[in-house]
Amino acid sequence: MAQARPSMQELIRQRTRAGFIGRSAERAMFRANFDTAPHDERHRFRFHVQGNAGVGKTFLLREFEQIVREQGALTAYVDDSAGSVPEMMAEISRQFAAQGRRLKDLDRLLAAHRERRHEAELAALAVLDTQPEEAGPSAGPCCTRARGAGRRPGRMWNAYGH
Repeated sequence: MAQARPSMQELIRQRTRAGFIGRSAERAMFRANFDTAPHDERHRFRFHVQGNAGVGKTFLLREFEQIVREQGALTAYVDDSAGSVPEMMAEISRQFAAQGRRLKDLDRLLAAHRERRHEAELAALAVLDTQPEEAGPSAGPCCTRARGAGRRPGRMWNAYGH
């Protein structure tokens, strides 16, 4: 039976991975870790990747991700663009769901967290509405509640209206 020819994307991906220069020891150690039982003291639960800018850390992490997926495990990649821990957890949940594993309990907890945070922000704004505005010069830039047409209630703005 004839084998289906790989797509151009697949050929490029295979050649890119095959052409990965260096870090072969790290990749071999990472692969071998799957053959080491978790109770064996040689088994590693974390791998720390560090180095100067441009040395291929992200590429190596993507290589590790591919190795993990070949083992049938779930993966998630989150960097410092996540603005908070709940945002990071939501991104992990989204990536797991894309791999067929929904984290329903986590999603419910995150939705409850967002709702409570929204309620707390509204309560803080209500308190500000009951406070008389102080006269006199400001001690410096600060956050004030939004006033005026076109601004959404509950949104915070700085003293300059930005």
